[in-house]
Amino acid sequence: MNNRNRRVWRNAQLFVENAVTNNIVLIQALGLCPIIAAGHTLQKGVALTACTAVVLIPLSFFIALVGNWLPKWLRPAIYVVLAAGLLGVTALLMDRYLSTELYAQLYLYVPLMAVNLLYTRSVGFSSIVNPVATVVDALGSTVGFGAVICIISLLREIAIYGTVWGHVVEDTITIPAASNSFFAFILLGFMAALLQWSRQRITAFMHRGEEDLSDE
Repeated sequence: MNNRNRRVWRNAQLFVENAVTNNIVLIQALGLCPIIAAGHTLQKGVALTACTAVVLIPLSFFIALVGNWLPKWLRPAIYVVLAAGLLGVTALLMDRYLSTELYAQLYLYVPLMAVNLLYTRSVGFSSIVNPVATVVDALGSTVGFGAVICIISLLREIAIYGTVWGHVVEDTITIPAASNSFFAFILLGFMAALLQWSRQRITAFMHRGEEDLSDE
């Protein structure tokens, strides 16, 4: 395997690890608050995923570029200022062009994500790896978070309201109790168990792919 193929494969492994096998929610337990408290509809799940991408990916790339030249004590301050700016613009666009009601329902959880999920990934990882790997890591983390919150939000929306993206699903039995936090915890538990069952298979597949490329 030449150096270019090796880098591509390592980035692919990094993406799969963050999105699936070492999922930022199911394995690392980050981003639980918005999933449990705000993940009631698919629209909210998609909106929070978009907010995550808007902040996490560019900030991770920025910190990877300049992190080695910044004192460790200064990185959090710079992160907070930049994250606040990006989140502020995102919230403004959401409020003005998407849905004022949606913004009103989510405004509390966006800054919580910045502290809990985004800060951990951006500052903890980005300052020690190259920018390309950082973007792959951030993208994998975003996809991992987005997959979990969107699946849970979709299932809860169907159970609570009998709708998908606000459109009524015919012949659906609603379960109002799905709005409670315990329902989200149950779904998270099932998803975590499924991931644990499949992790070894996914990891083995990735290792076989690396060995096949090494033999070329």
